[in-house]
Amino acid sequence: MKTNFDEHFSVHSKITKHINVLLESDLELFIDPYKIANNLDKRIAKKLYLRSKAFLEVLNQTYIVTNDRINGLKFLSHLKEANEYGFGYSKRKKGKGIGKTKAEIIFESLSNNKFAKQGISITNEAHNVLLLVKGIGQDNMSDTLANVCRDIFAEFTNQECLKYNIPVYPATIEFYDAVTESWLYKKVDLPIYKGKHIILVPKFLTNGGRIYSNYYNWFISSNYISKDILEGKIKIGDPSKFINQLKNGDKKAIIKNINKQFRKPKQDLIDFVKHYQDSLIKFQLHIKENFPDLTDDEITALLN
Repeated sequence: MKTNFDEHFSVHSKITKHINVLLESDLELFIDPYKIANNLDKRIAKKLYLRSKAFLEVLNQTYIVTNDRINGLKFLSHLKEANEYGFGYSKRKKGKGIGKTKAEIIFESLSNNKFAKQGISITNEAHNVLLLVKGIGQDNMSDTLANVCRDIFAEFTNQECLKYNIPVYPATIEFYDAVTESWLYKKVDLPIYKGKHIILVPKFLTNGGRIYSNYYNWFISSNYISKDILEGKIKIGDPSKFINQLKNGDKKAIIKNINKQFRKPKQDLIDFVKHYQDSLIKFQLHIKENFPDLTDDEITALLN
């Protein structure tokens, strides 16, 4: 059995708010911006949403729109290793987090995105960046949120430690401060394992990794393109390829074929956003209604 947080610190409760992370390797889990955006009634989610939005607004308006690469990379260079969370693809705790190379990837990815380059506010929200910006995947976005909001997660960790009588020790962490629009350091109290601090994340803010661009393509095919085809708004050569004629005379769209024909790569999903202007909000609601939180059994399976 791999060493995990709850066992090591004698947390015997079967109902905890935090993810029970492994202490010597990463869990293939990620902080999910859709979970944040869809839970704004919860205090921590609201704080994370506002912080990440403030960060992206400065990044986009100050550095991406103006194409200030030098200072933009300097701004992003604060996105360092987030190994204290225990999330990612690494089998051992040696992940490189964002680092210089990924800072360049993030800057270039946003610079190549039409919405971000034009200063359109859609890309000031982390879940939309994850969906629409090629080059920024679940791991990069999770690392970014972990760095930008490190103090918020540290506060949650401290509260969990107080609840379960887990010893904590002084630590200095870096986070993004929305008021001063700068990176600051702060002293906090965190649990330690083998000399390294640990930061916990609420279960309801995580997932095991999803390619949201695939889901959005299917959502558009199911809810928009299929209707346009049935109503004759989109002209097609062979109707039988996309429409089934039922015995009662009704017509039914063949979503699988429609998605295969009309789906777009991530960098071109902007076209759908422009054409179907309510689709982003409806897709966000669709995610909330159809993708439940990870269960304790699913998390336990990852631990094993």
